[in-house]
Amino acid sequence: MKIFVCACTFRRPDELTALLRSYRTLDVRRDMELTFLIVDNDDTPSSQEVFKRETRDFPWPCRYVHEPRPGIPMARNRGLTEAGSEGFFAFVDDDETVTPSWLTELVGVAERTGAAFVQGPVQMLVDDASDAWWLQTLFFKQRQYADGSKRTESWTNNVLLDLGFTARHGCRFDERLSFTGGEDTMFFQDVVRAGGLGAYAQNAWVCEIQPPYRLSWRWAVSRQFRFGNTRALTMLLRRSRGRSMAYCLVRGAGMLVVGFGWLASSTFKGKRGFANGIALFARAAGVLSGLFGARMQEYPR
Repeated sequence: MKIFVCACTFRRPDELTALLRSYRTLDVRRDMELTFLIVDNDDTPSSQEVFKRETRDFPWPCRYVHEPRPGIPMARNRGLTEAGSEGFFAFVDDDETVTPSWLTELVGVAERTGAAFVQGPVQMLVDDASDAWWLQTLFFKQRQYADGSKRTESWTNNVLLDLGFTARHGCRFDERLSFTGGEDTMFFQDVVRAGGLGAYAQNAWVCEIQPPYRLSWRWAVSRQFRFGNTRALTMLLRRSRGRSMAYCLVRGAGMLVVGFGWLASSTFKGKRGFANGIALFARAAGVLSGLFGARMQEYPR
């Protein structure tokens, strides 16, 4: 069973170090043939020395490639090209670490369900316990599902792909979304439109420590706005104008209504209720502005 494990990286030497070290703790089945792949998306191969240092005496084959074309879709497509069309392909972010059972859990669900992609959960962490309340808000909290549950969308922060399916159906990351984000959302929408089944692996955990700069209103609100903005963009790039408008108006209005409810609840839920209301307002603003042409570039070069 061939499996590529890929992380795309951009100027995160400390985080990449932690990720590569966590790979060494993986529990691996005897029938797994692993290859670890790092795609460096910097202008120069700035992560190469970190890679060389951390993969000395590594228990599995490791490859480093430099993809100088700027943009997350370019890096992720380069990873798919390097892997080919046989076996599985796992994406994880360069600011995460994996747990020992992560890969076997993803593969186990893929085998049981025949899914074209399997999504796993992300455990959010903070260094300072006083900041932990942020993780209970909609700014960071992610929904979890039962093991093997059907999924119709996913992201690349923790996912396993069937390379054969994606190759047969020509699924690639849309390079028009190079600096806005949302290319992973649209990729998995394309997989589902091609007939691919998605599933959830509830025990395939990765961990992500939120740095202090993210635990601020400015960053958190901006991120939610971008999520809404790219949601509108993925509709406009794949659906008719009329259908996209109907979807965005209904989705935006729904989030505004729920957001008002959360704000009202802040009298007894405190800052968590307030934060959830603001998060939904920001996402609704992103959806509605995206429908009418606004484009937020979160990853400009």
